[in-house]
Parts: sequence; structure tokens; C-alpha cells
Amino acid sequence: MVIGNDNYANGMPGLKAAAGDAQAVAQTLKSVYGFEVILLVNATRNQIIGALAELRQTLTLDDNLLIYYAGHGSYDQAADQGYWLPVDAMQDDPSNWVSNTDITNMLKAIQARHVMVVADSCYSGTLTREASVAIKDADYIQRMVQKKVRTVMTSGGLEPVADSGGSGHSVFASAFIAALQQNSGVMDAQSFFTKIREPVVLAAPQTPEYSNLRFAGHEGGDFVFVRKP
Repeated sequence: MVIGNDNYANGMPGLKAAAGDAQAVAQTLKSVYGFEVILLVNATRNQIIGALAELRQTLTLDDNLLIYYAGHGSYDQAADQGYWLPVDAMQDDPSNWVSNTDITNMLKAIQARHVMVVADSCYSGTLTREASVAIKDADYIQRMVQKKVRTVMTSGGLEPVADSGGSGHSVFASAFIAALQQNSGVMDAQSFFTKIREPVVLAAPQTPEYSNLRFAGHEGGDFVFVRKP
């Protein structure tokens, strides 16, 4: 499920690259990795929540789910709550915003064993918590795919992130797409993240993060990218 929001209404400033980023990510996931892709461009809250609800009804334990969001984000410091902002969001009215709690509750209920959220938005680091890096051996991938996975990769921490600077894409999206295309076989998401972090940090004043998703039922596995033969 890939979401790209840049055509905002209700006085919200528009973005330059989010829709194009989403379309490029969706095409790469479909053509290179064989994903079935739900692409939402300039999506409202109802469309985002409705698509998640449909996934809750249709996915099984044998499925893998990657959710990519590009668009505005917001952080309520008093409530310690982060939000994705749909295109029908209003600047100071959270009634149409999509909270971290909304996302977490949906992912907790979805049956897919392996789920990863990728968020390219401001203040997206509110989705993450500290996690230790696993020690890898020859059986690492096999162990990871047997466990329930709820992880999140973000374009930055509690900070604004760049909407451009990546040759027509955001800095993060450019690095993400390049890492997808360069993978020649099987790669766990921790290794995938190391290929993204450095080019983003060198190109923009933001630091990507990767960890387990808070309160969503993570059991210690990792998402695995398997390129089509």
C-alpha cells in the first residue's frame, strides 16, 4: 500500500515530490519485487483508513505488507502523538488527521505475519522506539521470516524532512528507490536501511531511523526483501 499526498486543500501548503515518489516506489515494488500494489495519490483520511480496513479483512498469516507514506506529518508535543496528514486535513484541527495510534491499532489487527511501515514525512520518528541490532549468522534470514514482524523505517526523527533534493524525488525516496533497485537477491530490512541512512544524512539535515513499531505486536523478526528471479 503506497500513499503519496502533495495536493493539499484547506490552506495547507502543497508538496512537490510526494505523489511522484509514491508512484515510483509503487512501480519498483511491483516490477522488481512482485508486490500487488494499492496506490493512493492525494488520499483523504477516509481513503487511507478504508484501504487499511480492507487489508485487515483480506490479508492472511502468509502475506507480507509494506506501507509507504509520503506527505505532510505533524507532532503534538503535549500528547506525544504523531500524525499523517491526509489531503483533507486542516491546519489546526486534528479531526481528519491519521494518528500513530490509528496506524498501530490497524496493524495490530492485520493478520499478515510480516509488516513494515515506511514513512517519509516530518516528525515520523514518533513511530519508532529504540531497538537493539541483531547479531547475524548463517541462519539469520530463516529465523527472521518465521517471526511476526511489525517494523517502521522513517525518513527522520522528530524533525522536518526535505521534500526535494533527490533528482526529482525527496532525498529519502531517492535513496529508498536506489536501494530497492540495487538489491540483487535477498536482503533483510536492517541491511537495507544501512544503504539508505548514509546518503540521506549526507544530502539533508535529517537522520532516518529503523526499529520495531511501538505497541503493534512485534515478535523480533525482520522484514525481508526478495527480488524477483
